[in-house]
Amino acid sequence: MVKMSIGAAFSETFGFLKTNWMQMLLWLGGAVVIACLLGWLLLRNAMMTMMMAQGDPSAAFGAFGSIILFGFIAGTIVYAASLLIWRTGLVGGEPASDIGWGLGAGAALMLANFVVQIALMIVFYIVLFIVGLLALGIFGASGMSLESFATGGASAGLILFGVIFYVALIVFFLWFFGRLTVAGPVMAVNRSSNPFSAFAESWRLTSASQWTIVGFNFLMILLFLVFFFIVSMVFGGVASAMMTPDAGMGAMIGALIMALVIYVPVVLVSVSMPAGIYRCIGVQGSPDVFA
Repeated sequence: MVKMSIGAAFSETFGFLKTNWMQMLLWLGGAVVIACLLGWLLLRNAMMTMMMAQGDPSAAFGAFGSIILFGFIAGTIVYAASLLIWRTGLVGGEPASDIGWGLGAGAALMLANFVVQIALMIVFYIVLFIVGLLALGIFGASGMSLESFATGGASAGLILFGVIFYVALIVFFLWFFGRLTVAGPVMAVNRSSNPFSAFAESWRLTSASQWTIVGFNFLMILLFLVFFFIVSMVFGGVASAMMTPDAGMGAMIGALIMALVIYVPVVLVSVSMPAGIYRCIGVQGSPDVFA
């Protein structure tokens, strides 16, 4: 286990991006195109069916099943592309030769993340119930009623309690997912298809730098928000034009360009972050692969 610094995480993240951005555009772009085509094939009738199947539960469940299936397949494709990018950037080789492994490992990672999120949601509701009982015992039923909030009668203590709980929740999620952040790179480096062993290895590798990772992820979120704000200011006119009833093709093209300008850099950096963290705390790869 190696303790990393936030500066090193920034350096390695953007170093990975600089070295592998072409591969990332190719594989992630291809994954998005395939996912969109699958969405058109699987979902073109699903939404309409759900809207028209008010008296037919079987049709509604069938449409909902199509949506779930699309989500799983699309997630698998995106995870597979990410795994291929991480393997190429951290180990080397040709991604095309690992497509079969990538799809299998991507499906396993997608399913494992789903299981983890379901378990986390169950724990969250249990904690929320306990915290609610605690707040009820401290502030009483009248102090927590909707009327007290509507009339401004909620106590400062209750508001502070809610703020502390909300902040603690954000910190917990940043910490928890930070501990699992290098599971994908671990799978890629080891060419593994077992996400749960990768979760365990990620938990071990991040133990010495867990709060540094929280700080790094928090700073990256702030940078993303600043980036979104700047882009929205620059492209605000295009967004306003899109809202008008007589928006023409130019506005549509402008909106597409705006979406690309916003989301492509964010996706590329987001995929680079786990690789950068892994480079800081994991086994170092070949320097000519990751400059």
